[in-house]
Amino acid sequence: MEAMEKTLNNYLEQIDKYLKPMPVSERVDIVKEIQSQMLELQQNGSLPEQIIERLGSPKALAKAYLGETISKSHSFSWRKLSAVIAFYSLAGFGGMIVLPITSICGIAFMFTGVLCPIMGIIKFGAHLVGIEMPEIGIVYNNYTVSAAAFLPISFVTGIVLFVVGWLFWKLTIFTIKAMSRGRKKLVS
Repeated sequence: MEAMEKTLNNYLEQIDKYLKPMPVSERVDIVKEIQSQMLELQQNGSLPEQIIERLGSPKALAKAYLGETISKSHSFSWRKLSAVIAFYSLAGFGGMIVLPITSICGIAFMFTGVLCPIMGIIKFGAHLVGIEMPEIGIVYNNYTVSAAAFLPISFVTGIVLFVVGWLFWKLTIFTIKAMSRGRKKLVS
């Protein structure tokens, strides 16, 4: 009986290790959920080896929980980004290419989308007080856009860049959902 407990406890410890980037409360809830389902299966006569075989590898199960947790929330947060990074580390080769590209592009485009209007406001404000800022602006061949024209252009550009970044972030979440669909139901 003690060997049974040790096998199942080792499995739960591995799950907990793979879920480290998640908030402690969520991680504890997930481990408790898996543990209670293990106990239920054990009470129905399943051996520890059968339970572990049904659950699959701890890494795959943790990946599925991480993916599910990430895809629940549609907004961006730094905590969610750390979960994306953890998921990426568990996702395998496909995740090593797609997830970094989509998540980095999403963050970069959203950041740039916020930065563009700020630069437009700074350039326009500086122009109003008589300071010219040639470092900020749009130059095409020999034509330089005026500060007054640069302000609305910077807002439109910022909105477009932010939307592109948001779409990349949505693609990241969609990819994570697709990769975590393999999560097995523990209790039929």
